[in-house]
Amino acid sequence: MTDIIFQLIGFATLFIPIIIIIFVIVYVIKIVRRTERRADERLQIDKDNAALQQQQMAAINVLNQRLKNIEDTLKEVE
Repeated sequence: MTDIIFQLIGFATLFIPIIIIIFVIVYVIKIVRRTERRADERLQIDKDNAALQQQQMAAINVLNQRLKNIEDTLKEVE
């Protein structure tokens, strides 16, 4: 009976480090996937912000052109 207990303890000492290593690997993989997902979300947000800024700059340029035309017209009237 004691031989079986010692054999089980021996097997446990062999398998516990392997199981711990497997859990660590799975945890690291989850962290990497989560980080990649967040990075993709940040990249999409940055792309959206860049597109919005381009639209705003185009609108500002149009308004500046209109203002310049109005100023030129006012200078001609004077």
